[in-house]
Amino acid sequence: MPEFQNRDALIASLTEDLTPVKAIRPREGVAMIVFGGIIASLACVFIFGFWTGMFTGQASGFFWITNGLLAICGAASTAALAATGVPKVGARSTAPAWATAMLAIMPLTAIITFLTLEPGHNHVGHLMQPSMADLKCAACALAASFVVSAACVIYLRRSAPVSLESAGWLTGLASGSLGALAYGITCPLDDITHLGIYHVLPVAAAAIISRYAVPPLIRW
Repeated sequence: MPEFQNRDALIASLTEDLTPVKAIRPREGVAMIVFGGIIASLACVFIFGFWTGMFTGQASGFFWITNGLLAICGAASTAALAATGVPKVGARSTAPAWATAMLAIMPLTAIITFLTLEPGHNHVGHLMQPSMADLKCAACALAASFVVSAACVIYLRRSAPVSLESAGWLTGLASGSLGALAYGITCPLDDITHLGIYHVLPVAAAAIISRYAVPPLIRW
């Protein structure tokens, strides 16, 4: 450019209107998402009440396994999502994929149980004729995930994710897992088919919804 005598003058002209901003750190994203999960949990407890059966020996092993896997999937997806907000060179984490695969064992187990049990068994009814309680769990868990996804979107809008599609998937996995976990502490139904289908299905639904809904919200 003829109006600039040297490179330093050109660089100075390009940067003179820039203002420094506070650097975004992944732990801030983790904190925001965890806070969203806490808000979702408190809202569920306030509306539906806390299920004390988990502390009085009423909860089955399936209850602890399902909610434990939801917590692992939520934690892995949250950490990966927070990392996407601060792009860097290096290997991409595969933890969310492995955690999702682990969680997928629960609906697979529920389907196998459905196919192998005799007709009329209590577990069969949840798949053949879903009750209002089954559908309520799926709907409320998905609703709780929207609270967590709002925290994810706020963080992503402040950061600089490179892959919007990946950010969308991770938002859905994190919010769906934590949302299902938030509602799960209020639900007294703890057989394998109910937990494996109606507490895990919202995670898949949240992931699909977020894949298409989140990118437009965080695009610069």
